Amino acid sequence: MPYIDTERGRIHYRERPGQTPVLLFLHSNLGSSRWWEPLLASLPEGWRGLAYDAIGYGDSERPEGLERYSVPARLRDLIAFIDALDLTQMHLVAHSTAAPVAIEYALLAPERVVTLTLVGPPPATGVQTPKEAYPLLERMISDREMLTTMLSASAPHLDRESPEFAQYLADAATLAPLTLSAIARGLDAWKPGDRLRRLTLPVMIVRGEDDIMLEEKDAHLTLLAIPGAGNLEILHGAGHSPMLETPDGLAELLITFIAEDWDDFEAIRDSV
Repeated sequence: MPYIDTERGRIHYRERPGQTPVLLFLHSNLGSSRWWEPLLASLPEGWRGLAYDAIGYGDSERPEGLERYSVPARLRDLIAFIDALDLTQMHLVAHSTAAPVAIEYALLAPERVVTLTLVGPPPATGVQTPKEAYPLLERMISDREMLTTMLSASAPHLDRESPEFAQYLADAATLAPLTLSAIARGLDAWKPGDRLRRLTLPVMIVRGEDDIMLEEKDAHLTLLAIPGAGNLEILHGAGHSPMLETPDGLAELLITFIAEDWDDFEAIRDSV
């Protein structure tokens, strides 16, 4: 699997070879590019799929400073990856805690992002982690039982006894101890506010029916906050991580969404 050296560090990524369209997948705080492997394999012939390990995750460079996990820092990592591969037109797909990074990039470079898919995103109103949760987040990586419970809560329909679950758990256990709390602090500081009204590109929001981390009412509020968000899709048999639980269902939604004719949205963009 390839690596690329960027000004932000060495980044490992997985690729489904193809030409167009180009799909770029961003993983969540417990995940890695491995979480997107089933979906990459489901892409139609000729479509190009890319999923990278965020800095600090998987086989990418591991920084020491906690400031590397803020939303602005992760946005700079994303920009470095996109620029290093010279990606000019892409469909962004982001899961959970990566959604703010994808949103910020779409706001920054709307001419490059064709569509945006947010899977289990934080609420449009922002999040605030309770103070008492931080010690638990800081202990979680080194506490196998807590980490297992967290991963199972994120993907409740994934068999705990499966080799896949064991692999995802092993990957998460390699994170630096303060990674999860640093990601949470970064999300606490992210306040999109009215800037979401500038997202006039086609946006699809996906929520697993059994997602305990994104309530359905919050998903609807996010849908209403984004002008381009015309799709809120509910996946049955999935919790917060449908790419692990129902990858075929998520792939079908994504392929249908991307294959739409979005000419009408060009008129909206030109008028803003």
